[in-house]
Amino acid sequence: MNSKICAVFIFDGFADHEMALTMAWLNNGSHGEFTVETFSPSGQMVTSMSGLRVMPHASLKNMDPEYFDLLLLPGGDKWEKGDNLEIFPLITATVGRKPIAAVCAGTLALGDLGLLDTIPHTSKFPGYLKQFCTDYAGEDLYRPEPCVNADGIITANGIAIVDLAYEILKTFGILGDHVDKEAMVHASFFEE
Repeated sequence: MNSKICAVFIFDGFADHEMALTMAWLNNGSHGEFTVETFSPSGQMVTSMSGLRVMPHASLKNMDPEYFDLLLLPGGDKWEKGDNLEIFPLITATVGRKPIAAVCAGTLALGDLGLLDTIPHTSKFPGYLKQFCTDYAGEDLYRPEPCVNADGIITANGIAIVDLAYEILKTFGILGDHVDKEAMVHASFFEE
């Protein structure tokens, strides 16, 4: 029985490849822990970066941190254009209450909100956050690592698909102590 919900924000041009492994792991019924539910700004169908058309489960107006256990923000060019601002109130309401995971350009939302100014984090590349978030003040806490998990905020670059999945699964205690990232790469993830 699934007891937790991963809420995934999707929008036109979202980088579906960045979170595919995480979503597959979380939605894998053999773990019995999570259900993945997508939501878009208006609840309308969106087209991902790879051209995949996705009908979300819900719209942004129906999302509340009381409803989900993890908020996942994929990358995509819209973040760099200053779009997706409508999700900022949900991010603000979620921080400190539930874990948030942001990938690649999705980290710009956290940078804009000042959430990365006081915790270790990563992003697309050094200097990326400052390039798009003029008030960002966390340069000294930037880590040139694929994925960083600090104070309920998980940040990842766009190619850290195994690292992201690992950190999320570790955060929720889904992986045993004996499983490391290397084992995940070589494992047959979906055997019953």
